[in-house]
Amino acid sequence: MSFKPRAQDIIGAVALMFASILTGLVLNHFSSSPLALAYRSPEQRLQTELAELVAGPPLQSFPVATIGLDEFRRMAEAKTAVIFDARASVYYRQGHVPGALNLSREDFGQDYLRLRAALEKDKNSPIVVYCSGGTCHDSKMVAQALTSLGFTRVRIFPGGWEAWSAAGLPAQRG
Repeated sequence: MSFKPRAQDIIGAVALMFASILTGLVLNHFSSSPLALAYRSPEQRLQTELAELVAGPPLQSFPVATIGLDEFRRMAEAKTAVIFDARASVYYRQGHVPGALNLSREDFGQDYLRLRAALEKDKNSPIVVYCSGGTCHDSKMVAQALTSLGFTRVRIFPGGWEAWSAAGLPAQRG
């Protein structure tokens, strides 16, 4: 015995499929944190958040000055710079450079707004941004975003958390 679908069954299934898709799109649109319908790179997501924060120039890739471990350690110990950890908050909570603030590339807009009052007074202060180290580019993207927002003395510690912890330097948790 073979099953042969009737035309009205096929039409019903197609209508149900379209109704489901439409319901999903409507629910997503009105969600407090809607899912993107198209892939956007980390740079594109950061650019969108940056554009929402200020009506400034688009984020562009440009070189950012770097510092080595010894200079970074001295600045962290003497508290002569504002230090930002550009890693996701879950990694920041597991361990970060003492005194560093979490300004993650992943949640840049939200983190920036949370820290904005303190940041605005530091626009001309030395700022150092780090991330995991190695091939991590989050620190560069956060440094470029800060520069686009008017911060003038932004540098990157490219060794990142990896170099800091490998050197046996102190860590802060939470």
